[in-house]
Amino acid sequence: MSYVDPACRGLLAAVFLVAVVGKVRSRAAFSAFAASLADVRLLPVRLRRAAAVGVTAAEAVAAVLLLTPLAEAAVAGFALAFALLAVFAAGVALALRRGEAIRCLCFGSDAGAMDRSHVVRNAVLAAVALTGLISSLTSTAAAAPAGLIGAAGAGVALGALATRWDDLRYLLSHS
Repeated sequence: MSYVDPACRGLLAAVFLVAVVGKVRSRAAFSAFAASLADVRLLPVRLRRAAAVGVTAAEAVAAVLLLTPLAEAAVAGFALAFALLAVFAAGVALALRRGEAIRCLCFGSDAGAMDRSHVVRNAVLAAVALTGLISSLTSTAAAAPAGLIGAAGAGVALGALATRWDDLRYLLSHS
C-alpha cells in the first residue's frame, strides 16, 4: 500500500463525514438541504426529499467504505466517491450554465451562492477519488505504519480544509 491510498481515504472520509453530520444534525438542517435540491431543478420537486435521503445515505456509505481497512472496501468507497463527486460537479455546472441561483448546503449549513469554484472543488475531490482508486488497485508496496498514519492524518486535515472551501475563498480574496 502506498501513502497515496490512506491520504486519499482520509481526505474523502473527512469530507463525507462532515457532509453527513451537517445534514443529519437536526431535522431543520436536513429539511433545508432537501429544499435546496429543488433549486437545482434537475429533479422534480416531489423527489427532492428522496434525493436528499439518497445523497446523504450514499455519502455515509462512501465514508464507511473508505474507513474500512479492507482493500475491496476502499475500491468500492473510492468508486462511489468518484461517482458522487462527478455528479455533484456536473449538476452544479449545469445549474450555473442555466443561470440558476443555487445555495451550497453541501455540509449542512448555508455557505452562500454556489459558483464555478464549487464545480472546481467537486472536480478536484473527484480527481482525489480517482487517484485513490487507481492507487488502491495498483499499489503493492509495503508501507511503514507511521507513514500510513501520517498520510491519513494529512488527508483528514486537507479534507477539513475542503469542507471550509467558502471560508478559505473569502479569506484568500480579502487578504
